[in-house]
Amino acid sequence: METDQLMLTTKWQGDFVFSAVGQGGHTLTMDAHKGVGNEQGLLPMQALLGSLAGCVGMDVVMILRAKMEEIRSLEIITEGEKRRNPPKEFLSIVVTFHVEGDIPAEKVLHAIEVSGEKYCPVAHSLKADVRYRLMLNGEEVDAD
Repeated sequence: METDQLMLTTKWQGDFVFSAVGQGGHTLTMDAHKGVGNEQGLLPMQALLGSLAGCVGMDVVMILRAKMEEIRSLEIITEGEKRRNPPKEFLSIVVTFHVEGDIPAEKVLHAIEVSGEKYCPVAHSLKADVRYRLMLNGEEVDAD
């Protein structure tokens, strides 16, 4: 399997504020919820929902444009139901597409389905194997 490397650097800004910077220099600010943080950015779980919506949305636009369909507007509302106790992961996610344009519904539904099943790496990454490494004061620490 061929692979590509993608990297994002996230730095603590103080309190509960973190700023993530991508390889292209674009930033995303995240903060904790009201009462803990200062609400200076998205909650990390909101950022995850936004990443999913953006990924599927880009695929849908690309697929429909390839079929010469004209989209006038596209708004995606992403809602996640989370467990109340740690680790508070998403139990379900609903992605609702509000589309305006002279497009047959079947074509839009097909584009959404193909994105979720085949193309959107964010949707597939929600099932990824996540590993953690520790670099403490410039030295890698083995987790025995």
